[in-house]
Amino acid sequence: MGLIGFVGLMGLCGCDKIEEGEYTVYDGAAVTWTSGTLTETPVQRVFVEKFTGPKCSNCPLADETLATINDERVVIVSINHPTGQGLPFPGEPDLRTEGGNKWDAWYGINAIPSAFINREKSVRYQGSMTNIVSAINQALNKPLILALDVHAENELTDVHVTVNLKFIQRYTKPITLTAALIEDSLAYKQLLPDGNIDEQYMHNHMLRKVITGFWGSEIDCTGNADESRQGTFDFNVGEDIHLENSHIVVFVSDKASRSVINCASCRVMNEE
Repeated sequence: MGLIGFVGLMGLCGCDKIEEGEYTVYDGAAVTWTSGTLTETPVQRVFVEKFTGPKCSNCPLADETLATINDERVVIVSINHPTGQGLPFPGEPDLRTEGGNKWDAWYGINAIPSAFINREKSVRYQGSMTNIVSAINQALNKPLILALDVHAENELTDVHVTVNLKFIQRYTKPITLTAALIEDSLAYKQLLPDGNIDEQYMHNHMLRKVITGFWGSEIDCTGNADESRQGTFDFNVGEDIHLENSHIVVFVSDKASRSVINCASCRVMNEE
């Protein structure tokens, strides 16, 4: 489990020092690392992956619960399950993604809705998903190890992304940065709890593409407290995505366990 994306990386250490401007690439956008400066107030955020599907009648109940969490420290990504209830209705857009399918397989999802908090704690539907609120609150109270911010600018056909991180505490295990694009306000069919179909159900936080490799790009760092690093990369958006409704999501993970240390998100700004 969890070996996808590590081909060609044997013998590399995520925090080993490499030359300025060099980078390690899995199968996505190349990230270049230099010295950085954190521009945001350090804050602990929580990464929530919700696995869902348009033919899942209980999934709207999970959406309702997550909609009550009005906290900017909670970063949500919705991922359509690759089979069964995750399949689109005939004639409807297929929002399954290769990255989402790989993450789904790594977790071993066999029932939706389900959610994972920081890739450490699972929350499954049991008549409701209100138990996700307490799980998120517990994660928000974890000690801050690494502060993170992200900014993105639209540059004609590409988006330029800048990530700044700062170690609040020493953390010398290998770590990776994963970036993804999510889109809100996607109106398409959804099966409801009463058995009816909402023809224009509003789907938010939908994963549209994983920008880096599916398991991230190694971070060039020492991991010592107060160290700051800046990562930059570019990616092509594609014609089927509306940037005005989209966010860039980034998260830093422990390479071995894949648990999320911290995360951040931002809208894509138009270049001035």
